[in-house]
Amino acid sequence: MKVEQELGPKLKYGIKKNEPMADHTSWLVGGPADYFLYPTDLNELLEIVTYSEKYQLPLFILGNGTNLLVLDGGIRGLVVNIGAPFSHIEQDCSRLKAGAGLSMAALAKSAASAGLSGLEFAIGIPGSLGGALVMNAGAFGGYIGEKVQSVKLVDFNSRVVNMSRAEISFGYRTSSLAGKGIITEVILELEEGSPDQIYNTMEHCSAERRRRHPVKPSAGSVFRNLPDQPAGRIIENAGAKGMRIGGAEVSEHHANFIINTGNATAADILNLIKAVQDKVKSKYGIELQPEIRIIGEE
Repeated sequence: MKVEQELGPKLKYGIKKNEPMADHTSWLVGGPADYFLYPTDLNELLEIVTYSEKYQLPLFILGNGTNLLVLDGGIRGLVVNIGAPFSHIEQDCSRLKAGAGLSMAALAKSAASAGLSGLEFAIGIPGSLGGALVMNAGAFGGYIGEKVQSVKLVDFNSRVVNMSRAEISFGYRTSSLAGKGIITEVILELEEGSPDQIYNTMEHCSAERRRRHPVKPSAGSVFRNLPDQPAGRIIENAGAKGMRIGGAEVSEHHANFIINTGNATAADILNLIKAVQDKVKSKYGIELQPEIRIIGEE
């Protein structure tokens, strides 16, 4: 199979072979992707999905590479990066139509500049809108799913599908969008607000994130919170704060973050995740569930 020769000419930026995923993830770890693709528009994305379907090639969708651990053996098949070409944004009264490649920070700033309230919580959330929708990202009591009116995606049969809010369910760090296809665009319903108040709230959220979160490379919160208490508190009380395997460390700043101290491998991080789970289970009988997605081969 000659992916580069057959599919490459149909894509403006072609195809990168054996692309290191460490260059595309916030943890700065991860082995090579067999083929790395960066579509510039909907037509190119459809070409990719059609090719994947024709040859039964695995297809992984990548946004900003946050909330993700790519293992050291890398990813087989096609990795499709939904980025800047899908970062458009348009306002229609209290609604925003935004591309899935738009960063959450840029989305929050665009809403604020339009005098629209409801996305202040998103200012410090890493990652892109598409990924945030799939996992219903949230902070400070707000969730992106609460604002969704409709979602446009390309399903895995190369069809462009529009899903209404009634067709989508959102939960804590989850949504029914997972596995449905590649999100390209979303319409969000917001509220008119006071620009001063919106910016003040955004600054408060940003300051809180700076105060709480470590600065070294991480993937955000590693484990899901429990209904009655945050995972970070459980990990700290179990004595796992500061645990280290290789170049991976449970952050002293926030125990639900695992940081890359400079030379971590994905194996270091994965082993540390398991060690934290074991420690917490041994002390409290609680089985912590990862919030991050773990993909690839060891």
